Amino acid sequence: MKQVVILAGGKGTRLRERLGDLPKPLIDVCGVPLLERQILLAKRYGFGRVLILVNYRAERIAEYCASKANWGLEIQCVDDGEPRGTAGAVLQILDQLDDEFLLMYGDTMLEVDLERFHRYHAEGGDVAATLFLHPNDHPQDSDLVEIDERGNVSGFHPYPHDSARYYPNLVNAALYWIRKSALESWRGQEGMLDFGKELFPAMIGRGMTLRGYNSPEYIKDCGTPSRIDKVCADFLSGRIHRAALDSQQMAVFVDRDGTLNREVDHLNDPGQLELLPGVEQAVRRLNRSEYRVCVVTNQPVIARGECTPESLRQIHNKLETLLGREGAYVDRIYHCPHHPDKGFAGEVAELKIDCDCRKPKTGMIDAAVGELNIARGKSWMIGDTTSDLLAASRAGVRSILVETGYAGLEQKYWVTPDYIVPDLPAAVDFILDAYPRLLQCVTPLAHEIEGGSVAFVGGQSRSGKSTFASVLRDALGNAGKRCHIVSTDRWLLNEAQRGEGVMARHDMPALEAAVRLLGQSGRPASLPLPGYRKLKRQQVQDVEELQLLPGDVVIVEGVVALHLAEMLNATHRFFVELDEAQRRKRVIREYILRGVEEADAVRLYEARFAEEVPSVAESARTVTSFSIADVTSNGIE
Repeated sequence: MKQVVILAGGKGTRLRERLGDLPKPLIDVCGVPLLERQILLAKRYGFGRVLILVNYRAERIAEYCASKANWGLEIQCVDDGEPRGTAGAVLQILDQLDDEFLLMYGDTMLEVDLERFHRYHAEGGDVAATLFLHPNDHPQDSDLVEIDERGNVSGFHPYPHDSARYYPNLVNAALYWIRKSALESWRGQEGMLDFGKELFPAMIGRGMTLRGYNSPEYIKDCGTPSRIDKVCADFLSGRIHRAALDSQQMAVFVDRDGTLNREVDHLNDPGQLELLPGVEQAVRRLNRSEYRVCVVTNQPVIARGECTPESLRQIHNKLETLLGREGAYVDRIYHCPHHPDKGFAGEVAELKIDCDCRKPKTGMIDAAVGELNIARGKSWMIGDTTSDLLAASRAGVRSILVETGYAGLEQKYWVTPDYIVPDLPAAVDFILDAYPRLLQCVTPLAHEIEGGSVAFVGGQSRSGKSTFASVLRDALGNAGKRCHIVSTDRWLLNEAQRGEGVMARHDMPALEAAVRLLGQSGRPASLPLPGYRKLKRQQVQDVEELQLLPGDVVIVEGVVALHLAEMLNATHRFFVELDEAQRRKRVIREYILRGVEEADAVRLYEARFAEEVPSVAESARTVTSFSIADVTSNGIE
């Protein structure tokens, strides 16, 4: 039988108004004493022996356990006498400990997979102890732990911290698997001795191995009225249960350079890292919404020999410190150190490989899915490059392109983002606010669209057509209908080939032929699609192959989409509109992103307004109109 030791000797001075004359471990958590919740958790994971170290009002704890018939477990209450600190108290009962035991603090509410925690501990071999660690929203006043790439503890950083240094956001959560033999050297030691502040650092100093188990599972200190209120609120809302790793988690995967921080070519020094505006607040919103936040970043600077692993750790320490100062944190940082191409001065030969983790491959996302039990269908990827978008598509998560960093204009891969927004704060607003509302509004429309049909989504440029189309596709998927989106922008002509007017900017004969094929009852199983390079204003033939099944719905989306709908006499037609002042800002911003000077961007907007708006508006006279602005004021496209 496994043994758990619970340190339950605290008086609970700060909780006196809630406790009355009860000892701290009997504080009420939604109708059940905290100590009982801890013991029932241990019982669920097969612990048969419970050793409770008691002190203040010890008899009340023993009486309560007896009233519950010890929950069918072997429970022993031991008075630890004079205060000796957390480690000092355990050392006094060394002879009563199993060779290996779990140590739990009596003032923490937790929902942790203790078997999973133990497996990680056992995989470490002959380790002295394994510490449960997690990031939190106040690392600046927490005791922090540093671990190396193998998961071994390499340092302790007690509060207060050196303001000139950057630290990883990994907090000691006061839950440990400990080997009794590792404590023998301190047998009989007198005086105060604390695990986190004194004993564990001393073990490191003597060459013992400690492991760090980084987990997002729920574990909170209940030592003050505000903290116990927060724990109770989390329990009643179901947040505690949802944080358990046997429940699938929602995640937002975030690219680093150009998304979280300003793009710097081959960033290799902490001094180069500067967070983009609003990033801290956006990440904090995700933390509070229960989304796991995982950074996934290609770092070929390691393989190229331009940045050492230690420098990369310092860069990420700075990232975590800057976020932590504003109450934000990331649950994981995954990086790929590889690079497939050789020939760089100072390169690291063993890292010059074609790996499985470098985006657009999915290794980093797959690792997070396995470690954190992430539900791909409820998760997102936010990034600024087509590598990010393709990795998202391959991994089965929704993608959001931000118009910071490269803004997707490098077009290294032919891939279409699910959604486009200006920056990370707008992406988070979209995920948490706009998307749920849009999906709710669009879902009734999806139920009216039959399998095998073609729907058309038109509107002025930058009015929200692609967003509407993507949400409609998701709603169709929720209704069990497979769906594809085809953008008419793929058929934009090379600049030199264009005539006057919106129709003359497209290869209309080829576009009409493709739409006729899609509208046939016996349409082909595949359809080659062209692509369009925005920066070069150049059409490229046959960049992708659209694979079709008979019952698939196809959404044709674009400025000229409703002209094509007339050709097929299509039933399902939608016109997306937006306040013209907002649309003007979006169009001008789009041109500026492509390198156009602002004054020229304004002139281009005015020219397109004159030639495009009347024609597009005319095509929308008898169709269903949908205003993105009625649902959200976000900068979605």
